[in-house]
Amino acid sequence: MITDIRSDKLLVVSDLHLGNPFSQAKRPTVDFLRWSAKNGYDIVINGDGFEIAQVSFTRIARDVPEVFHALKSFTAHGRNVYYVIGNHDIALENFLNDWGGFKMAPFLNVTSGSSRIRIEHGHLYDPAFVNNPELYEFLTWAAGLALQLNPSLYKAWIAFEKLKSKLFWKKSADGSQRGIPGEHPAFFDAAMELTSRGFDSVVFGHTHHAGEVKLPNGARYFNSGSWLMGTPMVSIEDGQIRLENWARDRLAMKTSPNQIAA
Repeated sequence: MITDIRSDKLLVVSDLHLGNPFSQAKRPTVDFLRWSAKNGYDIVINGDGFEIAQVSFTRIARDVPEVFHALKSFTAHGRNVYYVIGNHDIALENFLNDWGGFKMAPFLNVTSGSSRIRIEHGHLYDPAFVNNPELYEFLTWAAGLALQLNPSLYKAWIAFEKLKSKLFWKKSADGSQRGIPGEHPAFFDAAMELTSRGFDSVVFGHTHHAGEVKLPNGARYFNSGSWLMGTPMVSIEDGQIRLENWARDRLAMKTSPNQIAA
């Protein structure tokens, strides 16, 4: 199983949740794969690319074939797709590995230029997931039912998490928030621990809160967010790492519509 790679043109996305009744990620994912192949990038899907925990089988049957076709076209261009397993798609690990289009990994240690970057989905640092896995699984299933009844609840939940982190989570010594707004401080602490092992940057997904923060040790922590709303990504080029929005920062500015045609 691959855990150490070198790439000087790498894009990281996470939490597409294809198959989720709320996910609208199929069309942008297909376009993103075609655009990335034409522009010479490798890709990391940093967990929860496909949805099992809140699955709509009708939706997944509609979304997956076109995405897999785009993935096969992507790898035919000689580019690599790395898939880091998340908590919503862990049951698919053997299937995805057997399919052959992905290079599966529990995490990735990336060398790019002179930088070392750690990429993990991040669920193993989530106190709710680690301390009460059965309750977490039940609540995830219940949330899936709620999304089918009222998809706008997702936006309300994201806003609530940001407010909660601002009001209740412990602040750093200088008064700044410890981590990305909306996240539990445990993710900030995990990034600190990983960068103490020699990584220049850490990239998580899982929380659905895209963002970046400079750590006290000078390293940086990024979260690649979710494609349930928007198209956030982390780009790694020749050791330079940035948080971007694919549709806004790359596709709209640098690519005309006919360049992503199949």
